[in-house]
Amino acid sequence: MADLPQTLVLEVATPLGLVLRTDAESVQAPSVDGEFGVYAGHLPLLAALKPGVLRYRLAGKTYVAAVGAGFVEAEPDRVLLLTDAFLLPSQIDEDAVRLEEEAADKAIAAFGERHEGLEYEELERRLQWADARLLARREDKS
Repeated sequence: MADLPQTLVLEVATPLGLVLRTDAESVQAPSVDGEFGVYAGHLPLLAALKPGVLRYRLAGKTYVAAVGAGFVEAEPDRVLLLTDAFLLPSQIDEDAVRLEEEAADKAIAAFGERHEGLEYEELERRLQWADARLLARREDKS
């Protein structure tokens, strides 16, 4: 029986190209059905991503980043995230994100009882992206 790999290659691609390529002992990502984790040797998986925090471990240290909506493909030795947005905690301006969050909250409040439509869904995505960035900053240990 072949030895299972001990690490994964983690790659994150956005419309701007490859933004992260690293080895990882494990990867945790936010899917539309909840958080999921991948270790080396994982069975193949394809999932839809929602905005949230990507966590990966290497040499006993946990790293985080904010990711937007997209897709993730996991294989026994590789995890590929295709996402519309990616930011490292050091790239996140908390004050600017809080202003974006307040503006989206106000716009959502204007919908009153009606929680539907493309405009409402876009505002919800903006809130999720803001939450993802703030959480990534809070969780950053570097």
